[in-house]
Formats: sequence, C-alpha cells, structure tokens
Amino acid sequence: MHCIRRPKFALTLALILSTFAAQAQLGITEVFPAASLNGNSAFHADWWELTNFGSDPVDVSGYRFNDSNGGLTNGVITLDALVLSAGESVVFFEQSATTGLPSEADFRTWWGGALPEGLRVFPYATNNIGLSGSGDRIRLWDSSTTNENDPVAGAEFGAATVGSSFTYDPGTGLFGTVSVTDLNGAVAASENGDIGSPGKTTGPVPLAIDEHPKSVEASPLSSVTFTVLAHGQPRPRYQWRRNDRDIEGATESSLVLTEVDATKTGTYRVTVRNGLSTLESDPAELTLSALPSAPVFDQKPSDATNFIGGTVTFSILATGVPPPAFRWFFADRLLEGEIGRTLVRSNLTVADAGEYRVEASNPSGTTNAFARLTVLLKPDLRVTEVESSAALDADFLTAYGFSKQDWWELTSFASVPISLLGWRFDDNSANLANAYTVTNDVVIRPGESVVFVENLTAEQFRTWWGTANVPSTVQIVSYSGSGFGLSSGGDSVRLWNATATSNADTVAAADFGPAEPGISFNYDPDTGVFGGKSVLGVHGVFAAEAVAAGGQDLGSPGRIREGALPPPTPVARVTFDAGKVIIEAAAVAGHPYQLQERSELGSGSWQNSGDVRKPSTDETLRWEVNVGGVSAGVYFQILVE
Repeated sequence: MHCIRRPKFALTLALILSTFAAQAQLGITEVFPAASLNGNSAFHADWWELTNFGSDPVDVSGYRFNDSNGGLTNGVITLDALVLSAGESVVFFEQSATTGLPSEADFRTWWGGALPEGLRVFPYATNNIGLSGSGDRIRLWDSSTTNENDPVAGAEFGAATVGSSFTYDPGTGLFGTVSVTDLNGAVAASENGDIGSPGKTTGPVPLAIDEHPKSVEASPLSSVTFTVLAHGQPRPRYQWRRNDRDIEGATESSLVLTEVDATKTGTYRVTVRNGLSTLESDPAELTLSALPSAPVFDQKPSDATNFIGGTVTFSILATGVPPPAFRWFFADRLLEGEIGRTLVRSNLTVADAGEYRVEASNPSGTTNAFARLTVLLKPDLRVTEVESSAALDADFLTAYGFSKQDWWELTSFASVPISLLGWRFDDNSANLANAYTVTNDVVIRPGESVVFVENLTAEQFRTWWGTANVPSTVQIVSYSGSGFGLSSGGDSVRLWNATATSNADTVAAADFGPAEPGISFNYDPDTGVFGGKSVLGVHGVFAAEAVAAGGQDLGSPGRIREGALPPPTPVARVTFDAGKVIIEAAAVAGHPYQLQERSELGSGSWQNSGDVRKPSTDETLRWEVNVGGVSAGVYFQILVE
C-alpha cells in the first residue's frame, strides 16, 4: 500500500480559490438613496440589497461596507453573523443610532406587499454612512482584507431620481439603471409609492468580454495602457498576467505600465471571472520601438490657479527614442536643477505668476509645451461662530422630529463674491484626505455669513433657531460624512480652497476649547478675536426659538453684529439687446436698490442711473440702459442699503 503526501501549498491554493469563488458570487444589486417625501418620511430610510448568485451559501459574517466618504477604517460598518443562501437577496437599511428608527416593522410597512415572502432585512446604525441622492457608492469587503481597493462587491451611482431605486441592467449587468414600475420586477411601495424591487432581482448576467486588449509598440520610457471591456452580474473581476505570470495588484479593467523598457515587454492577457464563470482574453504584445524619433508630448502641463502661499504642480509625459531630457523655464529664464517630469512651486507669491515652459529634447529634435500660473490673493474669510455642544433637551426630538446638531459659521471680509464649490473643511485632524468637500455652488458675498450644519436641512435649522432670526436670505449648507465632528471637549475648524494640496495651506481656521452646552463660541467684530462664548444681546446673539422641556441655545447664526441682517450683495445678470444693456438682479423686499455707472473702472465718481427701486416683495429687478452712442467703456454697479 502506497501513501501519497499532498504538498501543503496545493491545499492552501484550493482554499484560496474556493474562498474567491464564494465571494465573487456576491453582487450589490439595488440601492435606494433618496426616498420620496410622501407619507411618513421619517421611516423611509436609505437601503441597499446584496445578492448571492451562486449555488452555495456564503458566510458574510464580519464583512464590512462603506460609502464613498470612507474606506476600511473611516466609519466602516461591520456585519453581524449572517449566511446568505444560494440565490438569496437580503436588504440592509439605515437606522438612527440615537432613536432606533426606522425599525424592521417600519421598513416592512413602507414596502408592504412588494416584499417577497421570507425576505430578510437588517438595520445598520448610521455611523456617518449616508447614501447621497446626488451620487455615491457602496463597497463591501470581507473580514480580512487590508486593501480597500479590492472589495468583494461594489456599486456606484449618480444623481438619484427621488423615490426610485438604482439597480442593474439585466442585459449587461451594469449598475445604475433607475427602477420603473412594472419593469424588471419593480413595483410601488405600499405606503407612499416609492419604486423599487427589494429582495428581487432579474438573475445573473452571463460573463462576456466585449473588447480585448490590443498590442502596442511603445517608445522607451513611455506609458502604456492595456484595457479590457467586460460585462456580467456578478460584476467581473480581473487578474492581469505577463508571460503567463500573475502581476501583483493588477486587478482592474485597465493595466497601466509606466516608464516602459525591455523588462516590461512580452505577452499580456487578463483573466476575467465572477465566481460563476471564467474567461480568458486574447493576448496583447508589448514591444519597444527601435527607430529614433523626436520627442512628443503625451501629456502637456495644464494651466493652474492658486492662492498666495499655496502649492501647484505641473506634470508632463513625453516620449521619444532615445528618451528625451527635460528643462523647465519661467518667463524664458532657465530654472536651475528642474529637469524632471514634474515642476513643483510652493509658498506661492505674486512673483510666481506667469508663463512656464518645458523643453523636451533628444538628438532627433526638440519640442516645447507651455502653461500659465495665476496667483490670487488669499480671500479674507473667517470662521466666526461654532456650536459644538447644543443645549440638553431630552424632549426636543419628540417635539420636533429631529435632533440638534453641530454647526459653524463662515463670514466673508473680502471685497468680491467667492464661490465655495470644491472647497473643503475638517476638524482638528486637519487632513485634506478626509475633509468634507462642498459639492454645491455656494457663493459667499462680501459681508455675508454662511452657516454649515451637520445632518440637518436648512428648514430644520431655521425651525430650531426661528425663521424670523434666520430668514431665507441666510445660506445654510448641510453636510454629513465620516470623521468630521465638532467635539464638545475642544476642537478646531479648518477650511481649504478647492486647489489646496497641503494640509497646512488653509484659508481660514479657528480653535476652541471645552464647550458649555447651548452656548456657541463667537467672534468679536470689534477686536477681531474668535473664541469667546456668546452672551445674549451682545453682537447679535439671540435665543433659539425651538425649545421642548428646556435647554435653550444661544448664538447668532447668520450674523456677527447686532441689528437686522444686511441684504445679500446683488449678483447681476447682464444681456445686450439693440444698443441697450439689460441688467437684472434678485432683490430682497424692503431694501432700496440703485443702479450706478461711471466711465473708468478704477477711478471717477459713480453716477446714479435711473430711479431708486424698493420692492415690497422679493423679486427680480430690471434696468435698461441705452449705450448705443457710447464709444468708450462704461461700468455699472448696484448699490443696496
């Protein structure tokens, strides 16, 4: 009798392949990020669906998931003990960690008969996970991975149609199709008509390769991209190989090779699999060009704009045989030592503004590329108020349907309007990588104070503080996300512009110590000092209107001084028609508006043009000025009191 000893590595390999096959059978098959406002909207939560398309059960105990704002550690949620049967779909719905709402019963009441018999649904505490109706993603990882770029399953989606879920196309498996009633199993919810198919799918989509990678002849030190296009459900997963050996970490649909040389030539192909089937792409050959060639820019430097004190990086890619050498110039002056593919300019001053040129040369020729740098004065924006600890009020949630939240205020001392689109802010971690990004086009005008509030809508914030105290003219920006919380024990607010690359390159910042519940930290407009605690009746401080059992809050959201809020600076819309300038601007009731003009932009006195307008209601004012006979320039401004 003979015994055969199997090598240990074979057993290990079999276990790895078996684990992958089980994981790959999983697919995120539906996401509902934006419920309608019909019915009892407090119980209509975000939810998503996970399906096991395989023929074997999959144990997902300890698996983790997150939205686009976080990875494996930043706000990630871990699943409890759970095994998905073959072909089973389960639903995970968002539940408030504070109130425990909605409950499973609430979710089932919402969808009613739309839910298939036996569907299992599971709540998860919000933990700053929110499926944004303006676009987001869900990623699911197993319990052991340390690579957040290697999820077991994932789904990305764009702006939602309110009241409809996203699902996958039954023909291609691509995610992002908006659910429509009576199509692919979608139905209307029992309670308020939202559309989706929780617990039901159209089944797996066969794996297929639509486009194979193509062979490339590349110049030495150039960059090369191989791409495969595939579809299916569960989603395709990829492993690239060179000369039939796996390339570590090459698990995306595209493979990018940089600084190509002889060590990277060979035969490339990709294995595509999804746990149900496996396909092999056609081979693609990478060879090097041998004939001499003049430099060619594959990527030219882009024009850049940043503020004083900031940092910009110009980058290029150029190929040629032999590989080109580089030199950088500023205003046609050689920058000594700058001979690489990138040029970094830090601690910018106005003297750094101008035209930059990069020269690429080899024995076959020379070529140049250009980029312009614009350096702006850093705008005078200041953090003027922070409330990190609201007044204690046990009955507030019951009385108003929402909880008090942290908020902070930004005030402009600049002389021009500033768009905050793409700007970022964080707490004392002061980390651009984790900062919240402003995604809507908020324009802060000279003298204006804008309020940023965590998790509350503008309407809820005004209910809390009073609509008379915080009228509709005050801009209120709602934010949510992982890792940003204003600690009652002391914290900071840090604000960066949209182009900042250094954590230290803030536009505005404020530090504060331990908070007194219900009392905001304020800004003294007379001394310019931030950090004092608000005092009723001083610098516009008032008591919040919404109170239940007690615990009234004191602050001055939307203003830094006593008295009525100033009207927002008008933003004009200008058109031309038959020798006339037509100027339109949104106006606030009760304030006088005067159009003025002058012939020189930087000098001369402003002259009134037409009558003073004082509307009784908020409306759009319109002026028509005849400029048909004007041969020189004419400039206009709108004065409001």
